[in-house]
Parts: sequence; C-alpha cells; structure tokens
Amino acid sequence: MKWAMRPLLRRPLPPRSLRYQLLSRSLLILSGLLLLIGVLQYVFMSQFLYRNTATTVLGEIRALPPQAWNYFSESSGNNTTNNPLFGLNVPISTVAFISQTCQVQVLYQSTSHGPVPRLSRSAYQRALSAYQRGLSPAGNLTYQTHRNANGGEDLIVLVPGIVNGAPGLLQVTTPAGQLQSVLAQQLWIYAILALFALCGGVLSFLPVLRKTLVPLSNLVGTVRRINAGTLDERFSASPQAQTEVQMLSESFNDMLERLHTAFAAEREAKEKMRQFVADASHELRTPLTSIHGFLEVLLRGAAANPEQLQKSLHSLHGESQRMTKLVADLILLARLDREPTLQLERQPLDGVIREIEPHLRLLSGNRAVVFDVEEPVEAQVDRDRMKQVLLNLFQNAVHHTDPETGEIRVSLARDEGGVTLSVYDNGPGVSPEHQPHLFERFYRVDTARSRKDGGVGLGLAITKSIVEGHGGAIRYAAVPEGGASFHVWLPDAP
Repeated sequence: MKWAMRPLLRRPLPPRSLRYQLLSRSLLILSGLLLLIGVLQYVFMSQFLYRNTATTVLGEIRALPPQAWNYFSESSGNNTTNNPLFGLNVPISTVAFISQTCQVQVLYQSTSHGPVPRLSRSAYQRALSAYQRGLSPAGNLTYQTHRNANGGEDLIVLVPGIVNGAPGLLQVTTPAGQLQSVLAQQLWIYAILALFALCGGVLSFLPVLRKTLVPLSNLVGTVRRINAGTLDERFSASPQAQTEVQMLSESFNDMLERLHTAFAAEREAKEKMRQFVADASHELRTPLTSIHGFLEVLLRGAAANPEQLQKSLHSLHGESQRMTKLVADLILLARLDREPTLQLERQPLDGVIREIEPHLRLLSGNRAVVFDVEEPVEAQVDRDRMKQVLLNLFQNAVHHTDPETGEIRVSLARDEGGVTLSVYDNGPGVSPEHQPHLFERFYRVDTARSRKDGGVGLGLAITKSIVEGHGGAIRYAAVPEGGASFHVWLPDAP
C-alpha cells in the first residue's frame, strides 16, 4: 500500500490529465454501481425479512385454536398470564378483529404499545375480497408497515379468522424494530465493504493505469522531441501498445513522412529557384551586354558608316531574338510548372510526325535523316505540344552532329503499355558525368557551342515537362557505336 500511495502523494494528477479523468470516471462508475447494488440489496432484503416475518406470524396465528379468539373477545383484550399469545415465537403487540363491515374490535393490546393501528377502509376491503375469493394466504399475504405512537415501526399482518362464529380478518401487529436493526447492520457492513472496495480499486487501478498509458506517454515524449529540424524521428511500434495508440503512431509516421517530403521539396524548390534566377540573370545579361555594346559603338559615330550600321543592326536583331526566345521559354516553363494546360485528344501520333517532317528536313541541312514510323499509332496527346517535343529533340540532334556527315533517325513504335518515340544521332554523345543533369534547366554540355548556336539549356527541360504532362517519361541512352538517343514513352490512349 505504501508503494502504491507514494506516486499519488508525490505527483498529484492534474485535473485535466487523461490519468485523472480515467481514474475519476472509473471510480464514479464503480461508486454508482456499488450504490445501486446497495439500494437493491436493501430493498430485496427488507422485503424478504418483512415477508418472512409476516409468513411466520400467519403460520403461528393459524396454529392457535379457534377458541383463543373467543377468549380474547370475552376478556376484552386483557394481558394476563393465561394469554395464549405468550407461547408464540413472534412477539405480538396488538390483535384486532375486522368484521365484514370493516368494524374494528380490539382483541389484544400490549401495555407497552400504543393504540391499535387503523388501516384505510379500502385496505380492509381488498384483503377481505382476496380471502373470500379463496386465494392462497401465503401467495397473497397482506401486510404493511406502520409508524406507531412511540415513534417505532410495526409490521401489520391481516389474517383470515372467525371470532364468535363471525368470519372476518385478524389484524396482528408485531414490532419491526429488530428487523430494522438487522437491516441497518447489514447496510453498515455493506457500506464498509464498499468503501474498502473503492480504496482497493484506487490502489490497484493506479499502477494498472500507469502501465496501460506507457505507450501513450512514450508517444507524447517522441512528439516533444520532434520539431522542424528533427523530422527524421519516428514512432516505434511497442508490443504492449493498444490498437488505437498503434494507429495513432502510424498516422503520425505518415504525417512526418509527408512533412519530411514537403520540407525536402520546399528546400529543393528554393534551391532550384535560386539557381534558376541566377542562370536566367546570367543568360539575360549576355544579350543585354551585347546590345549595350553595339549601342555604344553606334553612339560613338558608327551610325554614320552604313556598313558598320548594318552590321550592328543585324547583331542587335539577333540578340533581341535570342532574348525573346529565352523569355518565351521561361514563360512556357513557368506555365507548365504551375498547371500544364494540355489539350489531350486521341489522335494518330504518326500523322503528327508526318506533318512536321518537311520542317525537320529543312532544319537538318545536309545531314542524313531517316523516319522509321509505324502506322497507325494512336495516343492521347496535345498535337502542338508533341510537335514541340519532336522539334526540341531534333534540334538537339542537329546541334550535336556534323553538318555534312551527321545522321539523324526518328522512329515511332508500339511499346508495352504505350508507344515510344525515339530520336537517334551519330554525334559525340554525352559523357557519363553529364547524363544525370541533361534535363536540368540552363544545363549545357558544351557551353561555348550552345551559346554560339543560340541554345540556353531549356529545350530538354521543356521537353521533359511536356512529356510528364502527358503522363509519360523521357530518358537518354547512349548508342554503343557512338552517338546519342532520346526515348519518349507515352501511355496508350484510353
């Protein structure tokens, strides 16, 4: 008991704590149940004692000879030693005869008892009717309690009887004080046992409650250790943890995974944005510097020279076109990142390639171009965006192949679960250290050549965004005999 009470005295439970509320509510329910059991026990026991006493009175009164009631009637109720009631086991206080007309005649009255109690006329009539109908006295025993003049309680039993040849009722009164003492004693015993039961419940429930809430306490401790810098913390599954605590732990772990992913994505997005702004600023600074330089040359007098003026204007026009393309690509990338607006329709993808084929041959110059297109191949695509994908990949192949000996092949074929569009070239290919960064924005394998050809490293990034907007994927593959290939996979049209 000392061990169980020490934690309670040392660390009182806060009223709003789960332990306090579980303990208090459990004790409240237990107290209510004990009180209900006590009330029911008191009611049933009192009914049993009163009925058992009334049955005993009935048996003993019926065992007396009929002449005894004539004796009482003739002696006018005097309490003498010859009174036949002295031999009974149940003490009798008063006996009265109730006639058929509900007239009351006192047959016997103890000197220590007050007046004979009088019941209502309806009570007498009901008892007379019950006995006249021949009902069993034991099964329909009529009795009730009554407060006497001395402040005590009496038990009144109505028994059928005959006095001087007249049938009626015998109203027998016996003191109920002894019965009340028995009930009070039983009630005190039950109250003491219930109090011990409550104390035992508190002492036994506290350690059980503490052990039961250990998984929840561990969960709270883990939550306190978690913050924005320690999102790698996870809730471990405890064998003794309850199902609800395990479900809560799993939900917290899922939430932490999402938070960790969200924070990582946010950091990555911030880093990409920082790099994107830096790269965009660098790319825009180059044409702006060129334009500024040409304008200074013109302001210093070159505008008076027709040849220098024409050359400067052509250069300014080229740089402005490059800036226009760069801004258009940046706007397109921002729109694709925010919400890809693709007009997807089921249509033949081979028709899209055939439609753009003359333009691609014009871009290739003297390079050898082969189209290996399977027909018909349908897919759910945005026609204009797919033209842009093919144009970007084809331009990339043109930039990295020799103008005279270059070879480019475009193929379209069905693949497992979709279709694959591939663009091959016999250029130098991409070294392994550059391959993971091919689809990053502003990334260029050959910086000098790309800048000369007007590329800024956004073509493959735009292509990747468009393909993923179609629910597909793009990958790079090196050609064993030399060269590079890009493969675009698109899902089948529903």
